[in-house]
Amino acid sequence: MSMELMVKAMKAKVGNPLRKLVLIKLADNANDSGECWPSYQYIADQCEIGKSTVRKHITDLAKAGFLSIESRKGPKGNLTNVYTLTLCHQIAHPVSPDSIGMPPDSTPPMPPDSTGISHSLETVNEPLKDLPAKAGQATPSPSPTSLSKTIELDYSSWPAMPSQPIFKDWLEVRKSKRAKLTQSAINRLAPQLHQAVAAGLSVDEVFELCAAKCWIGFEFIWLVNAGLVKKAPADWSSAVFNEGDPLL
Repeated sequence: MSMELMVKAMKAKVGNPLRKLVLIKLADNANDSGECWPSYQYIADQCEIGKSTVRKHITDLAKAGFLSIESRKGPKGNLTNVYTLTLCHQIAHPVSPDSIGMPPDSTPPMPPDSTGISHSLETVNEPLKDLPAKAGQATPSPSPTSLSKTIELDYSSWPAMPSQPIFKDWLEVRKSKRAKLTQSAINRLAPQLHQAVAAGLSVDEVFELCAAKCWIGFEFIWLVNAGLVKKAPADWSSAVFNEGDPLL
């Protein structure tokens, strides 16, 4: 095995993940001169792919200039292929699928650099990073150096903000149910939160119950049904004055 060739094979951009796996395996078997002669079946077994797939990718690697193929007779008179890796002369850009007769949709996009990691910028909804210090304050603008575009959410309509651990638990519930927290959802929760606070509950108690019961939102009546608060009678005078009371 040539460590230099292995490193070059890892950094090579060949345009297909299975083709790169075959190239790495050839580099693993190559001597310092870049020569190796493993059979198609041996490579197929090691890479856990089909023998015909190995043959095709080796042919494509040869067409792209990553190796040369020489047929010669083996010790038993059978024909074997000797592969000579030419990674030091590899092209700088991935091979176009059209240039080697492959359909465009069969080749997944390769990462833009040699790290092997696909880099993409996605809009991430992470309200915890953008929470105001107190309810009623404007949400701070995201840092201009931030790579992801965040959506500013305004919690000023809430009576207070829940503590971070409890709020995080509730956000995980919403995430598990694919319910993205939006400004509309925040505004709908505001009057329900105010009713709960007026009934003697804290904002933490409300969100702790929501997380425990896997609620992505809540209504005040749910808290009544859960036995946390008592619903006031529609006409309070009927609860105070009873015409049937003999003392009246």
